[in-house]
Amino acid sequence: MEKRNIERDIKDFLYFAEFGDNKSSNTVKSMRKDLLQLAQYLNEIERVESSIDVDSVMIRGFIAFLQENGITKRTVNRKLSSIRSFFKYLVKNRNVNQSPVEVVASPSFLVEKPDILSLDEINRLRDVISLKTANGLRDRLMLELLYSSGITSTEMLGVGEKVFDLDRRELYVTNGKSNRVVFFSERTREFFKRYVDSKKEKYGERYNPDILFVNGSATRLSDRSLRRIIDRYAERAGIDREISPYSFRHTFAVHMLNNGMDLLYLKELMGHATLESTRVYQELIEVKL
Repeated sequence: MEKRNIERDIKDFLYFAEFGDNKSSNTVKSMRKDLLQLAQYLNEIERVESSIDVDSVMIRGFIAFLQENGITKRTVNRKLSSIRSFFKYLVKNRNVNQSPVEVVASPSFLVEKPDILSLDEINRLRDVISLKTANGLRDRLMLELLYSSGITSTEMLGVGEKVFDLDRRELYVTNGKSNRVVFFSERTREFFKRYVDSKKEKYGERYNPDILFVNGSATRLSDRSLRRIIDRYAERAGIDREISPYSFRHTFAVHMLNNGMDLLYLKELMGHATLESTRVYQELIEVKL
């Protein structure tokens, strides 16, 4: 098997992550930072320049190096996740025979907690969205819907207009496995009406009520586009960490628990298969929103 330079492998992997796996620009940027730091450690400490020569002892050494240098638990876990994805890619493309990360267990204290947005951050995101265009109204509606309903981005992008009951502020959601009814805010209802009116005017004969969130071609907005939209507004709002559509879902869950919602009811609203998936948010209910 050819010995390839690890920096070359990283470059190929990041290209695949962005254009083949549709990762957001912020995610690719984070992975680049993580993997180049690993490469530097391997070159300078382990004297290794090729991916094929990396073993599990070296990966454990890198984790210990990070911990000794005061890197936070959350950041160490993120870096380990990047490394796992990198070597999984190399194995799939037969650049290495086996991932050296397979036998490196993540210590329990490295489990990453859900990312939660503060109310100040939510309001800053609201403030940077222009409401003068159909796209701006679309983006504001997506923010309000994700934040007030707790649905996933896949569920949101798949909805049409007819599943919304504006009078009862209810939304019928299906994810291919189960169906449920969720609720949305008064703000969501307001921007739903404004966006739909603007969409009808903008797209004319191409207007399709079966697709709520559309791109410039009047076809369904993609998850990749949604993530780019969130990245853009996060940068404008001065939020310097990575956020995603799931940040709004996590924030919704913590907000509901902070306001006294029963855990079982939250489980149903979020569509979790087991209560254990919902219970993780109990540890975060002291977060100040």
